[in-house]
Amino acid sequence: MLHHHAIRIALAGLNQIPMDWHGNLSRIRKAFCMARDLGAEILCFPELALSGYGCEDAFLHPDTAARALAAAQTLAAEVENEVILAGLPLWVEGRLYNAVAVMNQGQIRGFVLKSHLAREGIHYEPRWFQPWPPGTRGEVDLDGRPVPVGSLRFRRGSFQFAMEICEDAWVDPDARPCRLLQGTHFIFNASASHFSMGKADIRERIVADSSSRFGVGYGYANLVGCESGRAIYDGELLVADGGAIVNRSKRLYLDDCLVMAHDFRYNPSESEVEVTLPAPRETRPTPPLPVHTERIYPSREEEFAKAASLALFDYMRKSRSRGFTLSLSGGVDSSTVAVLVWVMANRVLNELSLEDRKEKLSYFSGLELDVDDAGTLAHQLLTTVYQATRNSGSVTRLAASGLAEAVGAVHLELDVDPLVAGYTQVISQAIDRELTWSRDDIALQNIQARVRGPSVWMLANLSGSLLLSTSNRSEVAVGYATMDGDTCGGLAPIAGVEKTFLRTWLRHMEREGLATIPPLPILSRVNEQEPTAELRPPDQVQQDEKDLMPYEVLDALEDALIGRRRPPAQAFADLRQRFDGYPARTLLHWTAKFCRMFATTQWKRERYAPAFHLDDSNLDPKTWARYPILSGSFAAELAELERAFDEGTLA
Repeated sequence: MLHHHAIRIALAGLNQIPMDWHGNLSRIRKAFCMARDLGAEILCFPELALSGYGCEDAFLHPDTAARALAAAQTLAAEVENEVILAGLPLWVEGRLYNAVAVMNQGQIRGFVLKSHLAREGIHYEPRWFQPWPPGTRGEVDLDGRPVPVGSLRFRRGSFQFAMEICEDAWVDPDARPCRLLQGTHFIFNASASHFSMGKADIRERIVADSSSRFGVGYGYANLVGCESGRAIYDGELLVADGGAIVNRSKRLYLDDCLVMAHDFRYNPSESEVEVTLPAPRETRPTPPLPVHTERIYPSREEEFAKAASLALFDYMRKSRSRGFTLSLSGGVDSSTVAVLVWVMANRVLNELSLEDRKEKLSYFSGLELDVDDAGTLAHQLLTTVYQATRNSGSVTRLAASGLAEAVGAVHLELDVDPLVAGYTQVISQAIDRELTWSRDDIALQNIQARVRGPSVWMLANLSGSLLLSTSNRSEVAVGYATMDGDTCGGLAPIAGVEKTFLRTWLRHMEREGLATIPPLPILSRVNEQEPTAELRPPDQVQQDEKDLMPYEVLDALEDALIGRRRPPAQAFADLRQRFDGYPARTLLHWTAKFCRMFATTQWKRERYAPAFHLDDSNLDPKTWARYPILSGSFAAELAELERAFDEGTLA
């Protein structure tokens, strides 16, 4: 089919901050100027770009929507020949909606309202917004001028376009606004679609399928970065036509904004529209644009490294922290966190100009950014601390010191054994008996972890840095951590990732590294060890998997019981099929142990530091897995399972 007309559209990725009115508008203006320089006629920003997506209950404050509307009107006054699509919360007849303002030639010409609200996992939109009935329209008064709202189609010359907003594209096709917008040439989707490893495949299929199913071009714009503390956005911009992705941007970038322009070809057609925009003035000729279709960071290892390092960078600068402090034990978890900070330092040098570095880190006085290698930058950003007791061994100490040297961290070693002995003596005197390992095992383990907390907190306070805790999701699931000890920190960057993946990733970093970052052979000192907290005397040979169960089994149980919501009997049956090398009675014991530990440690998950959402199996009770602190602890279910096992009546 011959296409007679072409229009240059553009999509923008933005790294916004909730209620950062000046900063959000500044970044929108920057992207607007970039799109104008590229000759784009229509520019679509991500969802709620003006206010920030993650305002949460601040959306319920009338001032939030009022300020967002004022920002939209300010922006609209600056728009000339272009058409700008920018999201904001909007009150319509006493109800709050998730909206996109369509701006052209100094005015807001209409508001598209979101019909389907995200209400699962990390998203909680129905708490704040009302859904707009698809296919219906209304009006709002804007300074005495009626402005159409709702499901709208727009005409600009011979080109017709419409919009969906994020979740509108994720519902059943028969319920989508798209089905009522056919006859347009192009659908823009303004999104705030959170990152999780592997999700890009699903999103890409939705975008590509939308273009073929509804016979339109389809453009998708998303946020980028750690916007409000937990969620991460990958910022990928996509254009689809005829069922295929015909253009895409890079992902998980450190830039504040990214604009991708695309020349979309169409055949003029006549159909009814709700809003006719002023005819475009003559546009200047523009050179052809490059087109990219290959996805950036396709592997899980690359995705994790890029997403977590981007989030660390954003969290540091948005919280105005002066780097990081980390208790580095020489094990997998703390070593992973240290390597992620080093990856972040590499990316800051490789991906940002000196001018951009200075702009983003202007609050950090005394930070030398004109350096040549990541280790020199990491030396200014990361302090690691190895805190030994009499139960600590040379293997972990050398692993910690070797890794710290390799990544450039300032490394300290503290002997906290006198503190452990002091607390033990004080309590022994108070209760008038000696504490022994045979009688007081848990208490004697925990005091070693707890005395490490005040030291690292003090070091973080002295430098104004952010203290990172090192819990992983596998141990979070069963509460295998000492509260106010190894859980100390203002941020838990890997608490959303399972131990089995972290072990695989660290071996990957030892041997292969990343696409633009070299491997770290020193990690062999970490990867050759069996996981241990070193909280018992050396002659007792403490190992994490002996305390718990093999991490592969633990992660499988977490996936079955929590991720797929299986009852204990079905989770046990799944284990028997997958791990037939273990005795059935042992698998039954591990199933019961996991159930009891998960149910009785929800209070710990409520107290963990904020964690990045890197995987849609997250256990964060504030954004994903909401469970009661007090419960029946699977008592009836486990009793029935045990009885059926003993009687041989399991299916």
